[in-house]
Amino acid sequence: MKKTIKKILIFFSLINIFRKIRFLLLQLPSWPKWIILKKNKKILLEIGSGNKKGKNGWTTVDLHYGADIVHDLKKGIPLPEASVDEIYASHVLEHISFKDLIVLLEEIYRVLKQNGKFSVCVPDASLYIEAYVAKKKFMPEVERYQPALVDTGSLMDQIQYMAYMNQEHKYLFDKQNLVNTLKKVPFNKVELRTFDESIDMKSRDFESIYAIAIK
Repeated sequence: MKKTIKKILIFFSLINIFRKIRFLLLQLPSWPKWIILKKNKKILLEIGSGNKKGKNGWTTVDLHYGADIVHDLKKGIPLPEASVDEIYASHVLEHISFKDLIVLLEEIYRVLKQNGKFSVCVPDASLYIEAYVAKKKFMPEVERYQPALVDTGSLMDQIQYMAYMNQEHKYLFDKQNLVNTLKKVPFNKVELRTFDESIDMKSRDFESIYAIAIK
Protein backbone atom coordinates (compact mmCIF):
# COMPACT_ATOMS: atom_id res chain seq x y z
CA MET A 1 0.00 0.00 0.00
CA LYS A 2 2.80 2.40 0.97
CA LYS A 3 4.66 1.63 -2.26
CA THR A 4 1.52 2.36 -4.30
CA ILE A 5 0.98 5.69 -2.56
CA LYS A 6 4.63 6.56 -3.08
CA LYS A 7 4.37 5.77 -6.80
CA ILE A 8 1.25 7.95 -7.11
CA LEU A 9 2.97 10.85 -5.36
CA ILE A 10 6.01 10.51 -7.62
CA PHE A 11 3.74 10.39 -10.68
CA PHE A 12 1.95 13.63 -9.75
CA SER A 13 5.26 15.26 -8.84
CA LEU A 14 6.61 14.40 -12.29
CA ILE A 15 3.47 15.86 -13.92
CA ASN A 16 3.94 19.10 -11.96
CA ILE A 17 7.61 19.28 -12.96
CA PHE A 18 6.67 18.63 -16.60
CA ARG A 19 4.12 21.46 -16.52
CA LYS A 20 6.67 23.88 -15.10
CA ILE A 21 9.25 22.90 -17.71
CA ARG A 22 6.65 23.23 -20.49
CA PHE A 23 5.65 26.72 -19.34
CA LEU A 24 9.30 27.72 -19.02
CA LEU A 25 9.89 26.61 -22.60
CA LEU A 26 6.86 28.60 -23.75
CA GLN A 27 8.29 31.72 -22.10
CA LEU A 28 11.78 31.33 -23.55
CA PRO A 29 10.98 33.01 -26.92
CA SER A 30 9.48 35.94 -25.01
CA TRP A 31 12.60 36.88 -23.06
CA PRO A 32 14.30 38.62 -26.02
CA LYS A 33 11.00 40.40 -26.71
CA TRP A 34 11.13 42.06 -23.29
CA ILE A 35 14.66 43.27 -24.07
CA ILE A 36 13.52 44.70 -27.42
CA LEU A 37 10.45 46.27 -25.82
CA LYS A 38 12.59 48.15 -23.31
CA LYS A 39 14.17 50.08 -26.19
CA ASN A 40 10.84 51.46 -27.43
CA LYS A 41 10.19 55.13 -26.76
CA LYS A 42 6.50 54.38 -26.28
CA ILE A 43 5.27 51.20 -24.61
CA LEU A 44 1.62 50.13 -24.57
CA LEU A 45 0.84 46.87 -22.76
CA GLU A 46 -2.35 44.85 -22.71
CA ILE A 47 -2.09 42.38 -19.86
CA GLY A 48 -4.18 39.24 -19.60
CA SER A 49 -5.01 39.62 -23.26
CA GLY A 50 -5.71 35.99 -24.02
CA ASN A 51 -4.73 34.43 -27.31
CA LYS A 52 -4.33 37.49 -29.51
CA LYS A 53 -1.67 39.70 -31.04
CA GLY A 54 -1.39 43.41 -30.30
CA LYS A 55 -2.37 46.07 -32.83
CA ASN A 56 -1.80 49.81 -33.23
CA GLY A 57 1.32 49.81 -31.10
CA TRP A 58 0.01 47.55 -28.33
CA THR A 59 1.93 44.53 -27.05
CA THR A 60 -0.17 41.73 -25.58
CA VAL A 61 0.96 39.76 -22.52
CA ASP A 62 -0.69 36.57 -21.30
CA LEU A 63 -0.03 33.13 -19.87
CA HIS A 64 -1.39 31.55 -23.01
CA TYR A 65 0.56 30.88 -26.17
CA GLY A 66 -0.66 33.21 -28.89
CA ALA A 67 -0.05 36.51 -27.13
CA ASP A 68 2.89 38.65 -28.24
CA ILE A 69 4.63 37.81 -24.98
CA VAL A 70 3.93 34.66 -22.93
CA HIS A 71 4.47 35.61 -19.30
CA ASP A 72 3.16 34.92 -15.80
CA LEU A 73 2.24 38.29 -14.26
CA LYS A 74 2.71 36.77 -10.80
CA LYS A 75 6.41 37.06 -11.62
CA GLY A 76 6.03 40.82 -12.06
CA ILE A 77 6.50 42.91 -15.18
CA PRO A 78 10.17 42.68 -16.28
CA LEU A 79 10.47 46.29 -17.40
CA PRO A 80 12.29 49.23 -15.78
CA GLU A 81 10.59 51.62 -13.40
CA ALA A 82 8.69 54.45 -15.13
CA SER A 83 9.07 52.95 -18.63
CA VAL A 84 5.49 52.20 -19.74
CA ASP A 85 3.07 54.77 -21.19
CA GLU A 86 -0.17 52.85 -20.82
CA ILE A 87 -1.43 49.50 -19.54
CA TYR A 88 -4.82 48.02 -20.36
CA ALA A 89 -6.66 45.07 -18.80
CA SER A 90 -10.10 43.80 -19.85
CA HIS A 91 -11.95 41.26 -17.70
CA VAL A 92 -8.72 40.23 -16.00
CA LEU A 93 -8.68 41.64 -12.47
CA GLU A 94 -11.69 39.57 -11.33
CA HIS A 95 -9.55 36.44 -11.87
CA ILE A 96 -7.05 37.57 -9.23
CA SER A 97 -7.46 37.36 -5.45
CA PHE A 98 -7.45 40.66 -3.57
CA LYS A 99 -4.01 40.07 -2.01
CA ASP A 100 -2.39 39.19 -5.35
CA LEU A 101 -4.28 41.99 -7.09
CA ILE A 102 -2.72 44.63 -4.84
CA VAL A 103 0.72 43.22 -5.65
CA LEU A 104 -0.04 43.44 -9.38
CA LEU A 105 -1.38 47.01 -9.06
CA GLU A 106 1.80 48.03 -7.25
CA GLU A 107 3.84 46.52 -10.08
CA ILE A 108 1.72 48.35 -12.67
CA TYR A 109 2.26 51.59 -10.77
CA ARG A 110 6.02 50.95 -10.66
CA VAL A 111 6.47 50.49 -14.40
CA LEU A 112 4.18 53.32 -15.50
CA LYS A 113 5.72 56.64 -16.44
CA GLN A 114 4.67 59.79 -14.63
CA ASN A 115 1.16 60.59 -15.95
CA GLY A 116 1.04 57.06 -17.40
CA LYS A 117 -2.39 55.43 -17.54
CA PHE A 118 -3.82 52.16 -16.35
CA SER A 119 -7.14 51.61 -18.14
CA VAL A 120 -9.31 48.79 -16.90
CA CYS A 121 -12.57 47.01 -17.67
CA VAL A 122 -14.21 44.50 -15.29
CA PRO A 123 -17.61 42.80 -15.02
CA ASP A 124 -20.13 44.63 -12.82
CA ALA A 125 -21.26 42.07 -10.23
CA SER A 126 -23.86 44.50 -8.88
CA LEU A 127 -25.95 43.99 -12.02
CA TYR A 128 -26.38 40.32 -11.15
CA ILE A 129 -27.06 41.09 -7.49
CA GLU A 130 -29.64 43.76 -8.35
CA ALA A 131 -31.39 41.30 -10.66
CA TYR A 132 -31.49 38.74 -7.84
CA VAL A 133 -32.96 41.26 -5.39
CA ALA A 134 -35.54 42.31 -7.99
CA LYS A 135 -36.34 38.61 -8.56
CA LYS A 136 -35.35 38.83 -12.21
CA LYS A 137 -32.81 37.16 -14.45
CA PHE A 138 -30.02 39.46 -15.59
CA MET A 139 -29.39 37.44 -18.74
CA PRO A 140 -30.73 34.19 -20.26
CA GLU A 141 -28.80 31.01 -19.57
CA VAL A 142 -28.13 30.47 -23.27
CA GLU A 143 -26.16 33.73 -23.39
CA ARG A 144 -23.92 32.86 -20.48
CA TYR A 145 -20.47 31.30 -20.63
CA GLN A 146 -21.61 27.68 -20.72
CA PRO A 147 -18.74 25.99 -18.81
CA ALA A 148 -19.60 28.23 -15.83
CA LEU A 149 -23.36 27.85 -16.09
CA VAL A 150 -25.16 27.01 -12.84
CA ASP A 151 -28.68 25.79 -13.50
CA THR A 152 -30.79 24.69 -10.54
CA GLY A 153 -33.76 26.81 -11.57
CA SER A 154 -32.97 29.28 -8.77
CA LEU A 155 -32.37 33.04 -8.99
CA MET A 156 -29.26 32.42 -6.90
CA ASP A 157 -27.77 30.65 -9.94
CA GLN A 158 -26.80 33.99 -11.49
CA ILE A 159 -24.93 35.03 -8.34
CA GLN A 160 -23.08 31.71 -8.32
CA TYR A 161 -22.26 32.21 -11.98
CA MET A 162 -20.69 35.65 -11.54
CA ALA A 163 -19.03 34.96 -8.19
CA TYR A 164 -17.29 31.74 -9.18
CA MET A 165 -17.29 31.48 -13.00
CA ASN A 166 -16.35 27.79 -12.92
CA GLN A 167 -13.78 28.55 -10.17
CA GLU A 168 -12.10 31.17 -12.37
CA HIS A 169 -13.36 34.32 -10.60
CA LYS A 170 -11.73 35.36 -7.32
CA TYR A 171 -12.91 38.93 -6.75
CA LEU A 172 -16.16 40.82 -7.36
CA PHE A 173 -16.45 44.44 -8.50
CA ASP A 174 -18.99 47.23 -8.53
CA LYS A 175 -18.29 50.85 -9.47
CA GLN A 176 -17.37 51.96 -5.97
CA ASN A 177 -15.01 49.17 -5.08
CA LEU A 178 -13.30 49.20 -8.48
CA VAL A 179 -12.29 52.81 -7.83
CA ASN A 180 -11.47 52.12 -4.18
CA THR A 181 -9.38 49.07 -5.06
CA LEU A 182 -7.32 51.08 -7.55
CA LYS A 183 -6.87 53.75 -4.87
CA LYS A 184 -5.08 51.20 -2.68
CA VAL A 185 -2.07 52.17 -4.81
CA PRO A 186 -1.04 55.87 -4.79
CA PHE A 187 -2.23 56.85 -8.26
CA ASN A 188 -2.63 60.61 -8.63
CA LYS A 189 -6.10 60.22 -10.10
CA VAL A 190 -8.60 57.38 -10.26
CA GLU A 191 -12.02 57.73 -11.86
CA LEU A 192 -14.67 55.84 -13.77
CA ARG A 193 -14.63 56.20 -17.54
CA THR A 194 -16.98 55.39 -20.38
CA PHE A 195 -16.73 52.70 -23.04
CA ASP A 196 -13.79 53.30 -25.40
CA GLU A 197 -14.33 51.67 -28.78
CA SER A 198 -10.60 51.82 -29.56
CA ILE A 199 -9.76 49.30 -26.82
CA ASP A 200 -12.92 47.90 -25.20
CA MET A 201 -15.00 45.00 -26.53
CA LYS A 202 -18.52 46.03 -27.49
CA SER A 203 -19.78 42.51 -26.79
CA ARG A 204 -18.91 42.93 -23.09
CA ASP A 205 -20.18 46.47 -22.66
CA PHE A 206 -23.58 45.37 -21.31
CA GLU A 207 -22.04 44.03 -18.08
CA SER A 208 -18.84 46.06 -17.73
CA ILE A 209 -17.48 48.87 -15.57
CA TYR A 210 -14.63 51.03 -16.83
CA ALA A 211 -12.05 53.02 -14.91
CA ILE A 212 -8.76 54.78 -15.44
CA ALA A 213 -5.92 55.35 -12.98
CA ILE A 214 -3.25 57.95 -13.71
CA LYS A 215 0.15 57.92 -12.03
